[in-house]
Amino acid sequence: MTDVVKVAEELASAVDGVDWDGSEVHRCRVRLHEAAKSASVAELTRASEVLVARLARSRVDDADGVAYAAIGAGSLVENGAPPRLLAEVLLAKMPAVLQAARRYADICLADLASDGDSDPKDGIVDIDGRSIDLDLFRAHLKKDRGGASALSTLEIWTLPTVAALTRDRALLMRAVSDGELRRAARALATSKAQWLDVLLGVVLDATWLIVCPMEKRAFHMRVDGLVSNFDLHALVSDVLIEQGIRGERNPPDVIAFIRGDAPTRSTDSVSGSFQFYTYEAGQYDWSQQAHPAWHWVWGEGRPETVPFFREMRTLIVGPQTMSRSWTMPRTFAALKCDVSLVRELSPNEVHATLDALRSSGEAPPR
Repeated sequence: MTDVVKVAEELASAVDGVDWDGSEVHRCRVRLHEAAKSASVAELTRASEVLVARLARSRVDDADGVAYAAIGAGSLVENGAPPRLLAEVLLAKMPAVLQAARRYADICLADLASDGDSDPKDGIVDIDGRSIDLDLFRAHLKKDRGGASALSTLEIWTLPTVAALTRDRALLMRAVSDGELRRAARALATSKAQWLDVLLGVVLDATWLIVCPMEKRAFHMRVDGLVSNFDLHALVSDVLIEQGIRGERNPPDVIAFIRGDAPTRSTDSVSGSFQFYTYEAGQYDWSQQAHPAWHWVWGEGRPETVPFFREMRTLIVGPQTMSRSWTMPRTFAALKCDVSLVRELSPNEVHATLDALRSSGEAPPR
């Protein structure tokens, strides 16, 4: 038996029971991390199978340390173990974990609200912009120990779930279409599970309409793997400039890094090229010098919130109203993203599209 498999078995055993030994679990996790560095893919796979089997027989009400088996398996995936087994079991387990965490948080927050006191500054759990301190957290353990365990280990469950899903496209597509999982993650969007909520909002293999009213041109583009409007701005802009729309182009290695095709880049800064608007800006008279700021697509938002026009998410493209730049750490290191040209609309199609946009709703404010 190889070291990494042996340590995985020790970790799977150490997380058992309500009174699991935190120091022993920590020791096993450190040894697993070190052993994984020199293990072969076959050894990593076997060790992952050990931890996944332990996860498969877990229950929220056990209130044990099994979340640490999950994060241990996540570290194996990050070192080269196949992600599918872990992704499969976490897709099955995470809705119950998230629902239990939400349930216990609500119990504590209701007690906090009835207290009338301000939120503690030394809280051990932050959720919904509120802070739960240790005494309050412990006060309800007898009511719902499983929920308390789920809430306290929320980040430890979330990290391996993200690690596995961002490395398995088929399972990510399943996760995105899992309504129960998405609702449970959205209910914890302002908690340690926030990155799972962000990931489940990813736009996958979707065709968008990109309209440049000042140039009287429009395009269908394929948008895939995007969770950030900053990346949306950078990648859509790059395709537009490639098609001859005048704008400031970012270095090729920066675009490659954003896509996940390059490990490094020459600069951390991305320059804005255009201003993007929702489809409602198509009602605006683009011959004016002012531009409809109330319909901006902000970089801080998510592509999933860009509204549809005629069953297609739509961006209106205008010139920059101010110089903008931002830094570009990738949201998820293992999740590749891309924007590519599907086709350019014909002049007749552009004319019809602009007419439809102009009549799509009430006249914009002046």
